[in-house]
Amino acid sequence: MDTKYCSCSCGGQGALLPLTLSQPPQRKQTRPPLMAQCVTVGLLLLILAALALLLTVELRGRGQPASPDSQLTMKPERQASEGSFEHQHQKDSNHPSAMLTAPKGNKTDGQYLLWEKNEGTAFCHGGFDYSRGSLVVPRDGLYRVFLQITYEGKGWQECGRKLNCNVFVWQKSYIQDKPLLMSVDTIVSKKSRWEKSLYTAGLFNLEADSRLRVTSSCYEGIVFNEYHMFFGAELLPH
Repeated sequence: MDTKYCSCSCGGQGALLPLTLSQPPQRKQTRPPLMAQCVTVGLLLLILAALALLLTVELRGRGQPASPDSQLTMKPERQASEGSFEHQHQKDSNHPSAMLTAPKGNKTDGQYLLWEKNEGTAFCHGGFDYSRGSLVVPRDGLYRVFLQITYEGKGWQECGRKLNCNVFVWQKSYIQDKPLLMSVDTIVSKKSRWEKSLYTAGLFNLEADSRLRVTSSCYEGIVFNEYHMFFGAELLPH
């Protein structure tokens, strides 16, 4: 409370009288509750409207074909995917590997089996070459060599009791072919029909220009198709 003085004249005499001034307490300003509720409701309505708009756009996008702009946007990605596939195919073609399958014409050249190198699943990549029964190795290295031949017959008449197939290798340092792989099986049935698949594989250090050739004990019983008869090799990574 502040005390001030005022000058008063009464009956010709002046005197100073104390004057008491009382100030009202300051009110704390608060936002009316009604206004806060209105702001909250408005924000909720705006959020619901935005969600409804996004849902409408999403449903229209699913039901309509892609626009030309989106097709143009996706085209570079597709081209990149095709480019990656072509790059991988080119990389595989440069890797020394070969897969030979059953021949379509003549079956043998002397004692050695002939093969198909181009059609169906057959191929020669990375420098491998094939000619008249011989698969020629492109360069020095460690190779996986594999062979499968399937036979079928009735009793022992066609092939005798034993079946075998062999992979031979010839190198510059050899005088003649040397055995590399062999697979053997026995026919048990005397009269009923039978079918056997002989498979063999191994890892070998081969010189450049080595020649791989295959022999079989029963040409008459061989099933000549690419799923039952195949032969090949591939260079292993260092």
